[in-house]
Amino acid sequence: MISRRIMPRRHGVAAVGLAALCLTCSGSSRSGAILAADNSTKVFAGGDVKEIYRINLDRDEGLLEGINAAIKQYDIQDGAVLTTVGSTQECTYHYVKTTAMLAEDVFVTQKGAAEILGAGGLIANGEPHVHITLATPERGAFGGHLENGCKVLYVAEITLAKFSGPQLTRRPNKNKIPMLEGR
Repeated sequence: MISRRIMPRRHGVAAVGLAALCLTCSGSSRSGAILAADNSTKVFAGGDVKEIYRINLDRDEGLLEGINAAIKQYDIQDGAVLTTVGSTQECTYHYVKTTAMLAEDVFVTQKGAAEILGAGGLIANGEPHVHITLATPERGAFGGHLENGCKVLYVAEITLAKFSGPQLTRRPNKNKIPMLEGR
């Protein structure tokens, strides 16, 4: 039987102490997208960290599947995958192949023991965009965009944040790349 333990921590972020929390503007009167000084970079200001969830996944559980289950169970529409550590026995990810205007992805399934050096990303409209870095003695560090089918070897520990404030979604740009937008 697969066990999934999700441990919420409400209204407190002191223990997390992560630079990612600086992405929110506590008490800001701004909301929605604003342009940065270079007039091209969108910055989505306003909001707070509402809740923190710590997930513990056991052997054979799916990494992205566990993240998605927590997002659904706790209705995390806007948030972040802050930290991820552990090990995998198999992991599927993809990376970009070229610098062409239209993205071309290469899908890889890493089989065998690998350490999770980190994984993180944003959650917009309940959909996570997570990148993972793995390492083995033979290959060193490698990774890309996390896909379903990444199986935990011994344990995986994940920290999710749920944001309050302006909600985001992703919409494809002219090159079919999903980009953050206000909802």
